[in-house]
Amino acid sequence: MKPCQSFQCPVEATLQLIGGKYKSLILWHLIGKTLRFNELGKLIKSATPKMLTQQLRELENDGLINRVVYPVVPPKTEYS
Repeated sequence: MKPCQSFQCPVEATLQLIGGKYKSLILWHLIGKTLRFNELGKLIKSATPKMLTQQLRELENDGLINRVVYPVVPPKTEYS
């Protein structure tokens, strides 16, 4: 989301943040939980890995989810 963008109402701002195809589903599954990428993929079967990655990155950039990468082999990434 662009920081200098002005909105007419709070609903417009909310839709800008969570209006993606899978964003609301991702947020719903992460309420009070920490999940890994593959777990999210199994819960949201209709999302391709590329689309899921894109939606997760946008949510992280907007500050709506947290992403933790553990420095192990293979890499372990958790979303909350």
